[in-house]
Amino acid sequence: MQVAMESESADVDLHSIHGPIRWIKYPSNGAVRARKVISRSKTRGSGKYPSWKMGRMLHWESTHELNAFRLLDANPAVLSISEQPLTIRYVLNGVEHDHYPDIQVVTGQGKELWEVKTSEDASRPEVVQRTQLLTEALPAFGFTYRVAVAEDLAMQPRLTNLLFVLRHGRVDIPIVERERIRILLARLPNLTWGGVRRGALGTKGLNYACRLILEGALTVDMSGGLPDDLPVRAAPPGTRTLLMKVGMRT
Repeated sequence: MQVAMESESADVDLHSIHGPIRWIKYPSNGAVRARKVISRSKTRGSGKYPSWKMGRMLHWESTHELNAFRLLDANPAVLSISEQPLTIRYVLNGVEHDHYPDIQVVTGQGKELWEVKTSEDASRPEVVQRTQLLTEALPAFGFTYRVAVAEDLAMQPRLTNLLFVLRHGRVDIPIVERERIRILLARLPNLTWGGVRRGALGTKGLNYACRLILEGALTVDMSGGLPDDLPVRAAPPGTRTLLMKVGMRT
Protein backbone atom coordinates (compact mmCIF):
# COMPACT_ATOMS: atom_id res chain seq x y z
CA MET A 1 0.00 0.00 0.00
CA GLN A 2 1.32 3.45 -0.91
CA VAL A 3 0.66 5.94 1.88
CA ALA A 4 0.83 9.64 1.00
CA MET A 5 1.61 12.33 3.52
CA GLU A 6 1.22 15.96 2.54
CA SER A 7 3.77 17.92 4.53
CA GLU A 8 3.49 21.43 5.91
CA SER A 9 5.48 22.68 2.92
CA ALA A 10 2.83 21.14 0.61
CA ASP A 11 5.31 18.59 -0.75
CA VAL A 12 4.06 15.01 -0.96
CA ASP A 13 6.22 12.37 0.69
CA LEU A 14 5.47 8.74 -0.26
CA HIS A 15 6.03 5.91 2.20
CA SER A 16 5.88 2.25 1.27
CA ILE A 17 4.18 1.22 4.47
CA HIS A 18 1.59 -1.55 4.72
CA GLY A 19 -0.59 -0.40 7.56
CA PRO A 20 -3.90 1.14 8.59
CA ILE A 21 -3.13 4.76 7.66
CA ARG A 22 -4.14 5.74 4.11
CA TRP A 23 -2.85 9.29 4.18
CA ILE A 24 -2.07 12.31 6.35
CA LYS A 25 -2.80 15.80 5.04
CA TYR A 26 -1.98 19.26 6.33
CA PRO A 27 -4.34 22.12 5.36
CA SER A 28 -3.87 23.38 1.82
CA ASN A 29 -4.10 26.79 0.14
CA GLY A 30 -2.66 28.63 3.13
CA ALA A 31 -5.34 27.47 5.58
CA VAL A 32 -4.36 27.32 9.25
CA ARG A 33 -6.73 24.51 10.28
CA ALA A 34 -7.82 21.23 8.75
CA ARG A 35 -11.43 22.00 9.65
CA LYS A 36 -13.42 24.95 10.96
CA VAL A 37 -13.64 25.18 14.74
CA ILE A 38 -15.72 28.27 15.47
CA SER A 39 -19.16 28.51 13.90
CA ARG A 40 -22.37 30.32 14.80
CA SER A 41 -24.33 27.12 14.20
CA LYS A 42 -22.51 25.18 16.92
CA THR A 43 -24.50 24.73 20.10
CA ARG A 44 -21.56 24.07 22.42
CA GLY A 45 -19.09 26.69 23.52
CA SER A 46 -16.14 27.71 21.39
CA GLY A 47 -13.74 30.63 21.38
CA LYS A 48 -10.27 31.98 20.81
CA TYR A 49 -7.24 31.83 23.09
CA PRO A 50 -4.51 34.50 22.71
CA SER A 51 -1.30 32.46 22.72
CA TRP A 52 1.74 34.48 23.75
CA LYS A 53 3.97 31.71 22.39
CA MET A 54 2.40 31.57 18.94
CA GLY A 55 1.52 35.26 18.64
CA ARG A 56 -1.97 34.51 17.37
CA MET A 57 -5.40 33.31 18.43
CA LEU A 58 -5.84 29.55 18.86
CA HIS A 59 -9.41 28.38 18.22
CA TRP A 60 -10.97 26.01 20.75
CA GLU A 61 -14.30 24.19 20.83
CA SER A 62 -14.38 23.03 24.45
CA THR A 63 -13.08 24.35 27.75
CA HIS A 64 -10.94 21.21 27.89
CA GLU A 65 -9.09 22.28 24.73
CA LEU A 66 -8.76 25.78 26.18
CA ASN A 67 -7.11 24.34 29.28
CA ALA A 68 -4.77 22.33 27.07
CA PHE A 69 -3.73 25.51 25.25
CA ARG A 70 -3.05 27.23 28.57
CA LEU A 71 -0.95 24.33 29.83
CA LEU A 72 1.05 24.11 26.61
CA ASP A 73 1.47 27.88 26.33
CA ALA A 74 2.96 27.94 29.82
CA ASN A 75 5.25 24.97 29.28
CA PRO A 76 8.78 26.04 28.22
CA ALA A 77 9.46 22.61 26.73
CA VAL A 78 6.80 23.27 24.06
CA LEU A 79 8.10 25.05 20.97
CA SER A 80 4.84 25.46 19.05
CA ILE A 81 1.12 24.68 19.22
CA SER A 82 -1.45 24.42 16.44
CA GLU A 83 -5.11 23.48 16.53
CA GLN A 84 -6.86 21.08 14.15
CA PRO A 85 -3.49 20.71 12.41
CA LEU A 86 -4.16 17.88 9.94
CA THR A 87 -6.41 15.08 8.73
CA ILE A 88 -5.63 11.39 9.12
CA ARG A 89 -7.40 8.83 6.90
CA TYR A 90 -7.18 5.42 8.56
CA VAL A 91 -8.80 2.00 8.34
CA LEU A 92 -10.30 0.33 11.41
CA ASN A 93 -12.18 -2.97 11.23
CA GLY A 94 -12.26 -2.68 7.45
CA VAL A 95 -13.89 0.79 7.46
CA GLU A 96 -12.16 4.04 6.43
CA HIS A 97 -12.39 6.98 8.82
CA ASP A 98 -11.14 10.58 8.90
CA HIS A 99 -9.65 11.82 12.17
CA TYR A 100 -8.84 15.42 13.06
CA PRO A 101 -6.50 15.51 16.09
CA ASP A 102 -7.26 18.48 18.33
CA ILE A 103 -3.70 19.80 18.72
CA GLN A 104 -0.23 19.40 17.28
CA VAL A 105 2.53 19.96 19.84
CA VAL A 106 6.15 20.42 18.83
CA THR A 107 8.92 19.95 21.40
CA GLY A 108 12.65 19.47 21.13
CA GLN A 109 11.97 15.72 21.10
CA GLY A 110 9.60 15.76 18.12
CA LYS A 111 5.95 16.18 17.11
CA GLU A 112 2.96 15.04 19.13
CA LEU A 113 -0.71 14.85 18.15
CA TRP A 114 -3.11 15.38 21.05
CA GLU A 115 -6.74 14.36 21.27
CA VAL A 116 -8.42 15.98 24.29
CA LYS A 117 -11.04 13.77 25.94
CA THR A 118 -12.78 13.43 29.27
CA SER A 119 -11.89 10.28 31.13
CA GLU A 120 -15.31 8.85 30.29
CA ASP A 121 -15.01 9.57 26.57
CA ALA A 122 -11.44 8.27 26.44
CA SER A 123 -12.72 4.93 27.78
CA ARG A 124 -15.33 4.42 25.08
CA PRO A 125 -14.52 1.25 23.08
CA GLU A 126 -14.33 3.02 19.69
CA VAL A 127 -11.99 5.67 21.11
CA VAL A 128 -9.82 3.04 22.79
CA GLN A 129 -9.51 1.14 19.48
CA ARG A 130 -8.63 4.29 17.54
CA THR A 131 -6.13 5.39 20.17
CA GLN A 132 -4.37 2.03 20.09
CA LEU A 133 -4.27 1.99 16.28
CA LEU A 134 -2.88 5.53 15.93
CA THR A 135 -0.45 5.12 18.83
CA GLU A 136 1.09 2.15 17.06
CA ALA A 137 0.95 3.48 13.48
CA LEU A 138 1.84 7.18 13.69
CA PRO A 139 5.48 6.90 14.86
CA ALA A 140 6.29 5.69 11.33
CA PHE A 141 5.25 9.17 10.18
CA GLY A 142 7.19 11.02 12.86
CA PHE A 143 4.32 11.58 15.32
CA THR A 144 3.59 10.51 18.87
CA TYR A 145 -0.16 10.17 19.49
CA ARG A 146 -1.63 10.99 22.89
CA VAL A 147 -5.01 11.36 24.54
CA ALA A 148 -4.89 14.23 27.03
CA VAL A 149 -7.32 13.64 29.88
CA ALA A 150 -9.55 16.67 30.47
CA GLU A 151 -9.80 16.20 34.22
CA ASP A 152 -6.03 16.34 34.54
CA LEU A 153 -5.79 19.45 32.36
CA ALA A 154 -8.09 21.21 34.86
CA MET A 155 -6.13 20.06 37.91
CA GLN A 156 -6.03 22.61 40.72
CA PRO A 157 -4.24 24.58 42.01
CA ARG A 158 -1.95 24.16 38.98
CA LEU A 159 -4.42 25.66 36.51
CA THR A 160 -4.97 28.75 38.68
CA ASN A 161 -1.20 29.16 39.03
CA LEU A 162 -0.73 28.92 35.27
CA LEU A 163 -3.43 31.51 34.65
CA PHE A 164 -1.66 33.89 37.04
CA VAL A 165 1.70 33.42 35.31
CA LEU A 166 0.16 33.73 31.83
CA ARG A 167 -1.72 36.89 32.82
CA HIS A 168 1.32 38.64 34.31
CA GLY A 169 3.99 37.25 31.99
CA ARG A 170 2.83 38.78 28.70
CA VAL A 171 5.54 41.45 28.78
CA ASP A 172 8.76 41.98 26.90
CA ILE A 173 11.92 42.13 28.98
CA PRO A 174 14.54 44.62 27.74
CA ILE A 175 18.05 43.22 27.34
CA VAL A 176 19.36 45.49 30.09
CA GLU A 177 16.68 44.24 32.48
CA ARG A 178 17.49 40.62 31.66
CA GLU A 179 21.13 41.18 32.58
CA ARG A 180 20.16 43.02 35.77
CA ILE A 181 17.89 40.14 36.83
CA ARG A 182 20.60 37.60 35.98
CA ILE A 183 23.01 39.37 38.31
CA LEU A 184 20.36 39.68 41.04
CA LEU A 185 19.56 35.96 40.85
CA ALA A 186 23.24 35.13 41.32
CA ARG A 187 23.23 37.27 44.45
CA LEU A 188 19.93 35.84 45.74
CA PRO A 189 20.36 32.04 45.79
CA ASN A 190 17.48 31.71 48.28
CA LEU A 191 14.95 33.82 46.38
CA THR A 192 11.33 32.96 47.16
CA TRP A 193 7.98 33.73 45.55
CA GLY A 194 7.22 36.07 48.42
CA GLY A 195 10.46 37.92 47.75
CA VAL A 196 9.51 38.35 44.10
CA ARG A 197 6.08 39.68 45.07
CA ARG A 198 7.67 42.14 47.50
CA GLY A 199 9.94 43.58 44.81
CA ALA A 200 13.21 41.66 45.15
CA LEU A 201 13.60 41.82 41.34
CA GLY A 202 12.40 45.42 41.00
CA THR A 203 9.15 47.26 40.45
CA LYS A 204 8.24 45.10 37.45
CA GLY A 205 9.92 42.07 38.95
CA LEU A 206 6.74 40.02 39.27
CA ASN A 207 5.90 40.49 35.58
CA TYR A 208 9.47 39.74 34.54
CA ALA A 209 9.61 36.66 36.78
CA CYS A 210 6.39 35.33 35.23
CA ARG A 211 7.77 35.88 31.73
CA LEU A 212 11.00 34.08 32.65
CA ILE A 213 8.96 31.17 34.05
CA LEU A 214 7.11 30.94 30.73
CA GLU A 215 10.43 30.98 28.88
CA GLY A 216 11.93 28.34 31.17
CA ALA A 217 14.66 30.60 32.56
CA LEU A 218 13.16 30.38 36.05
CA THR A 219 11.70 27.26 37.65
CA VAL A 220 8.79 27.26 40.09
CA ASP A 221 6.74 24.27 41.25
CA MET A 222 3.26 24.94 39.87
CA SER A 223 1.63 21.78 41.22
CA GLY A 224 0.88 23.26 44.65
CA GLY A 225 -0.04 26.73 45.77
CA LEU A 226 2.19 29.76 45.45
CA PRO A 227 3.16 30.40 49.09
CA ASP A 228 5.64 33.09 50.04
CA ASP A 229 8.31 30.53 50.93
CA LEU A 230 8.14 28.78 47.51
CA PRO A 231 11.68 28.66 46.03
CA VAL A 232 12.30 30.49 42.75
CA ARG A 233 15.41 29.23 41.00
CA ALA A 234 17.27 29.93 37.79
CA ALA A 235 17.12 27.04 35.31
CA PRO A 236 20.39 25.59 33.99
CA PRO A 237 21.53 27.53 30.89
CA GLY A 238 20.38 26.15 27.55
CA THR A 239 17.74 23.83 28.99
CA ARG A 240 13.99 23.61 28.43
CA THR A 241 12.78 21.59 31.38
CA LEU A 242 9.36 19.97 31.15
CA LEU A 243 7.85 21.46 34.29
CA MET A 244 4.36 20.03 34.10
CA LYS A 245 3.06 16.54 33.55
CA VAL A 246 -0.26 15.83 31.89
CA GLY A 247 -2.27 12.65 32.32
CA MET A 248 -2.08 10.76 29.03
CA ARG A 249 -3.62 7.62 27.61
CA THR A 250 -1.94 5.69 24.85
